[in-house]
Amino acid sequence: MWEDMKACFIFSQSKDPLMQLPCACKPAFIVAGLAFLKPELSPIQFQNLIMIATALILGSKFSLTQISLMWLREKSVSTLSEFLADGKFSPVEMQRLHLLNMRDTYKIERGYFLIDDTMKHHTKFCKWIHGAQVLFDHALGTNLKATCIVFLYYSDGGLIKFPIDHRIFYQEESPMAWRRGMKIEHKTKNDLALEMLQWALDNGFPKCMVLADSWFGVDPFIKGLKRLDLGFIVEIKSNFKVRVPFKEPKRTSSGRLSKKQYELIKITLHFLSISEIRICGFAAKKDNGKEEKALYHTKIANVRFNSISGTHRVIESHDPAAQSTKYLITDQLSWEATKIISTYTHRWAIEEFFRNAKQLTDMEGATVRSGQGVTIALCLVSWIDSLFHLENWKQSAAGGLTKGPLTVPSIVRRAQYENLEAFLKKIDEDKNFVERWVSVEKKKIDRSRKKRSKLVDLGEICFEKAA
Repeated sequence: MWEDMKACFIFSQSKDPLMQLPCACKPAFIVAGLAFLKPELSPIQFQNLIMIATALILGSKFSLTQISLMWLREKSVSTLSEFLADGKFSPVEMQRLHLLNMRDTYKIERGYFLIDDTMKHHTKFCKWIHGAQVLFDHALGTNLKATCIVFLYYSDGGLIKFPIDHRIFYQEESPMAWRRGMKIEHKTKNDLALEMLQWALDNGFPKCMVLADSWFGVDPFIKGLKRLDLGFIVEIKSNFKVRVPFKEPKRTSSGRLSKKQYELIKITLHFLSISEIRICGFAAKKDNGKEEKALYHTKIANVRFNSISGTHRVIESHDPAAQSTKYLITDQLSWEATKIISTYTHRWAIEEFFRNAKQLTDMEGATVRSGQGVTIALCLVSWIDSLFHLENWKQSAAGGLTKGPLTVPSIVRRAQYENLEAFLKKIDEDKNFVERWVSVEKKKIDRSRKKRSKLVDLGEICFEKAA
């Protein structure tokens, strides 16, 4: 049997394989990890969710057709589509169950709230997909059709990481067909981020320090964080101006003291007047002979901005290798530059989440049209990311990882290897499984081209002469 089928194993576990290895088992960490959703889902709905999650982890695109094929048509495309788009469950309640499960599993007491937005790009045939809009992509420097999603992510700075919630950003007006007849409430990204933070706190999540990039470094967002009593480190843009007191009191023409006893100076110019520079980097390591490495030249000051109320600590961080400069603002007025930068680097966890969501679980490939379907697809990508890090954390806590924590792709490869072992076992023991697999692959072999229609003369167009 094995010799006869060797040729069938020339496959790839990439997202575009010549022959996709079918799902032969449901990984235990997926079934156990998503069990928190059982109170909201029926047994059939739960099994559908497990099957979709398993297929995505084992290499399927987020295509219901391909997911159905990976399960050898055990579930039809229409069944999976109906589950995502029209299933009778509450995505909001499912997100709440996920939050409570993560909070109680890890026993979270402190950590970091990471906030950022990403774009889920679409092709030009996306006018009926909920959330799709014409947006400007700053990374590509052009307008394109995409869904903009704001994510709230948690990290303890170590192994514990998971998405908390997400919100779709809607433009005030959009010509996209899916918005016809719909009343969509427009909210800024700042409002969406603050809304998610409030939701997390209302559901018993402890207060954590907020880390965000420069798109959130504006006064409304900073004020919202202060209202929620959350500490923060946020990047700001270099065009901000600071209030610098006059050396001598300024008076009006009548001799009275002026109301404004300060001048506005760009933050870049203000830091030119500061001479003390601290170098941040890695210390030398005697055990492996590595020399110390300087990464950033930093300056620090407590200032008052013209556009952000209150006094804040600001750090200018210059990277001499990349010849780039960043400015970070925090409410921690006594922190040193090294501590501020070290804390802010934990924000990179949400960028890794975006990469894994797009490359490993094909977030951009999901083409479900309805609002519920789009929401559940985003939730599923988030829950899968939570399962990856939960599995890593469990193995590290149990002493199963001797060389430190694994990368997310490594956990995916482990799941794919377990599926390979289960697949080979089924080949030897389950004749029906082999016949179904061969049948499904055989039907995929040939695809007929459309017949070319013959052009014919349809007659002459007659125009009436004007009177």
